[in-house]
Amino acid sequence: MKGKKPISKVTAAVSYIVCAAVIIGLVIGNSYALKYQNLISVYFNQPTQKVVSSESEETEHFVSDFDSKEERKAHLEELGTQLEAEGIVLLRNQDGALPLGDGAKISLFGQDSVDPVYGGGGASTIDTSVAVNIKDAFTDRGLTLNDTLWDFYDTGAGKDYRKTQPDVYGVGAFTVNEVPADVYTEEVKGSFAEFADAAVVMIGRTGSEVSDHSAKAMDTGYHYLQLDGNERDMLQMAADNFEKVIVVLNTSNPMELGVLEEYDVDAVLWAGALGQTGSYAVADVLTGAVNPSGALVDTYAYDTTSAPGMANFGDYTIANSSVDRGDKYLVYGEGIYVGYLYYETRYEDVVLGNEDPKAYDYTASVQYPFGYGLSYTDFEWSDFEMEEQEDTYEISVKVKNTGDVAGKDIVQIYMQSPYTEYDKENGIEKAAAELAGFAKTSLLEAGAGETVTVSVPKELMKAYDAKGAGTYIVDAGSYYFAAGTDSHNALNNILAAKGKSTADGMDKDGNADFAAEVTVKELDTETYASSAATGNEITNQFESTDIRYYDPDYQYLSRSDWDGTWPETYKDGTWEAPDGLLADLEISYTEDEDATEPVTDTVDEELGRLNTAALMDLDPEDSAWDTLIRQMSVSELDSLVRIGGYATQQIDSIQLPATTDKDGTAGISSALVGGESGTAYPPEIVIASTWNVELAGEFGRCIGEDSISLGVTVWYAPACNIHRSPFSGRNFEYYSEDGFLSGKMAAKTVEGAQSKGVIVTVKHFALNDQECNRTGGAMFANEQSVRELYLRPFEIAVRDADALGMMASMNRLGARWSGGHYGLMTSTLREEWGFKGFVVTDQASFDVFAYEDLREGLEAGTDLWLNTDAGLWKLSDAEMTPTVIGNMQKASGHIAYAVANSNAMNGLSAGSRIVSVMPLWMKLLVALDVAAGIIVLCVVVITTGRLLKKKQSNAEIQDLSK
Repeated sequence: MKGKKPISKVTAAVSYIVCAAVIIGLVIGNSYALKYQNLISVYFNQPTQKVVSSESEETEHFVSDFDSKEERKAHLEELGTQLEAEGIVLLRNQDGALPLGDGAKISLFGQDSVDPVYGGGGASTIDTSVAVNIKDAFTDRGLTLNDTLWDFYDTGAGKDYRKTQPDVYGVGAFTVNEVPADVYTEEVKGSFAEFADAAVVMIGRTGSEVSDHSAKAMDTGYHYLQLDGNERDMLQMAADNFEKVIVVLNTSNPMELGVLEEYDVDAVLWAGALGQTGSYAVADVLTGAVNPSGALVDTYAYDTTSAPGMANFGDYTIANSSVDRGDKYLVYGEGIYVGYLYYETRYEDVVLGNEDPKAYDYTASVQYPFGYGLSYTDFEWSDFEMEEQEDTYEISVKVKNTGDVAGKDIVQIYMQSPYTEYDKENGIEKAAAELAGFAKTSLLEAGAGETVTVSVPKELMKAYDAKGAGTYIVDAGSYYFAAGTDSHNALNNILAAKGKSTADGMDKDGNADFAAEVTVKELDTETYASSAATGNEITNQFESTDIRYYDPDYQYLSRSDWDGTWPETYKDGTWEAPDGLLADLEISYTEDEDATEPVTDTVDEELGRLNTAALMDLDPEDSAWDTLIRQMSVSELDSLVRIGGYATQQIDSIQLPATTDKDGTAGISSALVGGESGTAYPPEIVIASTWNVELAGEFGRCIGEDSISLGVTVWYAPACNIHRSPFSGRNFEYYSEDGFLSGKMAAKTVEGAQSKGVIVTVKHFALNDQECNRTGGAMFANEQSVRELYLRPFEIAVRDADALGMMASMNRLGARWSGGHYGLMTSTLREEWGFKGFVVTDQASFDVFAYEDLREGLEAGTDLWLNTDAGLWKLSDAEMTPTVIGNMQKASGHIAYAVANSNAMNGLSAGSRIVSVMPLWMKLLVALDVAAGIIVLCVVVITTGRLLKKKQSNAEIQDLSK
């Protein structure tokens, strides 16, 4: 009898098990796909909506300035080169060693030459496969490279030596791993003579999200910001074989560079990270096609650990806390004395006789001051003038290029406030010099000059008095304003205006002609006690962020007693915290028992159904916004607020379009979520080093161009935390140690990006100034330093550029998570600064972020959770109280307003409709489900049929045997 062979029971069982496994796998897979559908759509760069509009309607609200993709790409890449070119800082140039000129034959030393630092790790990672390498860039610009040495590093024995860094999860370590001197072959050494115009030594250091650098020595005997033994041997090799040695610092964190003075190094360039096309700029500066005009945004100390903040930088534990992510702490014991605010102030105290010269030697402490940078030409300043206006001091300086080549110069204006007895009594600290304004000249040809005018707001004269007036004050006394080439030069000019000279301990005589004095006769506690932005009263908001809230006897660093108040690691790094702190670390929010059920899912009888596009031009205070939000259902409110990771939700009831959101402070990046990336620029520290706000604005505008092209509306940037320590792993993506410079650069970036409809989220708000324990760590700082240093960049971005988004930090301010801190998110951000947009959390997609509580955050003023899990943070029906729903409506209004002012509205008008579409990946998933279902059904049917046939056959055989 012919036919299919009967199936065995074992084979049938296996078939059924496989089919069951396929069905279970599909169920689980579909479940996760639906749970993370927004993230998957972002990853595959697929739309989830389309717009239906009348052809007669004007719907393109934000458009590109370019006629073609090629034209746009060329401009964006050229901007990357220009940012790097103007950000490069010339630190040393002995006997005119640079520029090299065209056609120079050079030998490139260091494994960093073939593996340079283009960006940093984590959310700002750039795709190095599209970056221009050093060899191609240098060759393109006319330099001739030693190929034997290049090949040694690239494919020869040197290929086994490469720097390393931790991954995005913090796994791994920062290592230098330079090639040891004994690995260089005789062939390599023999190649030096032919390419002897210069030895260009590349020194590389990188940084990354999640991990900081350690001030402890590595296995090499040196810490990460020091040149190690192999690098020193490499410098010696270069010095022994070349008459001209040039060092290029492909680094972001301030290095200890005193060792370069021990070797015969002729020139030093700081280049920072290069971005996609910055290698061209390095070549241009070496050849002289570009005259370097950048200036340092950090103080370079001989000993990086000499900064007072280093006493409290690292991993410290609250030993008796069992609160989830609430067992780490950090005390900003240095107060306002970060970077040059410390080094310059202590120097002045020595000169004024308020500090023992034996206790502090500025010249032995600081190698390169904040704002320092040289040029291939010389500039002469004259005709300093200061004119008082109603709200500003207009300070002008004539700058003339007295050298032989064209160049740009930077006029920096510093202010000194009086340090009074009132200040000492009330714990107010004053720095000897504080950046108050700056401007960069145009490109001045040899012999040409221009008058540079810098506008300094009088508001900068205020200081925060938490203990006395409980608001901002202006002290009585003498205020000095000085122009300088850097912070130290400006301070010397101020000291000269005070009648001081080298006879008093100054390291160099200043010039009193570049300083002006303003006298305030009486203490003013009223002028700045109300917000200039909103008119609201300004009062203490960060009392519980101050460690003295829990430890009243604690003393912050004070210039009234440097040695007596010098910071020590708080509680030696292990703190048995008081009960009050342990209680405050717990999640806390308030239910309004008298709150009535908010009106939801309701259309206004008079206005009819509104859509978001109809309200695009309305002020956020207009009542129509409340009417619009009342159209949303409770489930829509919940979805919009709670699921905001890398995308915001489409809301049909108000025709709010969805957005795609991405990271990347150096350009829109697909590093974490896939999809397409935009142009990768040098990071923010390089942008700040240009001291060119117009370039920062163009950078923002070009981010906007990529935003329109890629369909990415929300940009998780710019980043505005402070270089509190040289060792922070994320200093590359923050601007500076100075809050004013950071704020001005951020504001121009925001202005440029928002001109193209980008929603920025200025981050990380606030006190996220180290990576260690950024997740839940309790950061303690006094109110003056919080306001004057750490919040200043964010404030400038809001007040100067009307930033539409903020990103909360993952750390705590004192005991309270930043997103749950009402004083930060509402009292300061909205009521003082006039912020109108939305606040999004940092990462909130996993249970590990459970302390970023939804109800606590909503109450404080946080609006959107960076959460990709549709099930996470979901509240029960009982938990969806009138208070929670009301807070969700408020948050939804903030989100809707920001989206309404973004390029997500392109294609939309009052008469258009948003229609949901199924993305291609979901169609493929449905097709897979159907195909798998058919296959499983067929297998089950066939297997079952063959089992039945076997059973029937066995029965027939038994009948025959009878």
